Amino acid sequence: MPSFHSFDPDISSTQTELKLGGEESHHLVRVRRAKVGDGVVVLNGRGLILEGEVLVADPRQALVRLSGFKEVSVEPPLFKLAVGIPKGRTVDTIVRQATELGVAEIHFLVTERSEVPSKVLVSAEKLAKWKRVSIEASKQSENPFLPEINFGKTLQAWVEEFVGAGNHFVAHPERSGKICRFGELQDEQESVWLLAGPEGGLTEHELQISIQHGFQPVNLGTSILRVDTASVTLVALAQGFIKGA
Repeated sequence: MPSFHSFDPDISSTQTELKLGGEESHHLVRVRRAKVGDGVVVLNGRGLILEGEVLVADPRQALVRLSGFKEVSVEPPLFKLAVGIPKGRTVDTIVRQATELGVAEIHFLVTERSEVPSKVLVSAEKLAKWKRVSIEASKQSENPFLPEINFGKTLQAWVEEFVGAGNHFVAHPERSGKICRFGELQDEQESVWLLAGPEGGLTEHELQISIQHGFQPVNLGTSILRVDTASVTLVALAQGFIKGA
């Protein structure tokens, strides 16, 4: 039986039926073509997963009969990503891929090489769009957790306020022909912050202040990577080295 994925932030493990909202109903019935009897998994973005089947396949308000649930927790460390905010739809790509990889928090920072209009940095509409991108990525990847998304601070202000205990890492391309390994985490370290620059990378000044505030430089290889590629590579390598250690 095929399983479709929907999202509702207000679901409860005690529910026996669920009326989906208009956007989720349209996506489930019109876009995904779910029919009565098809299996549905409903996520809330915080680890609760409801399972059921389509009872009413109405694109305006689909009804799901629920038959079970499970609650998922995340084992530390949580991986968190800070990125110099790039132009255009590259932000969408970073949000999508970071969500698929299970990143817990994303901060888009204004850096010396950021070329983003100031109106974007205060746009509630943009933030709402990125949250929708994250929801779709969560459903597609079956990741039951949504990342917290923040934007608008300068990198310097952000690192000066940074209080994360433990070891954290900043991408620093050296084209040295090898990938520098990530250092070991401190005992009971709950979060790992990963920092990447925008198009053109961080300036030397930004790199130095990041290092001064506790970030260890890591090299991602010999190629010059786009910011979205660098971000997802940084997360994937950190997860591999740290969780595999």
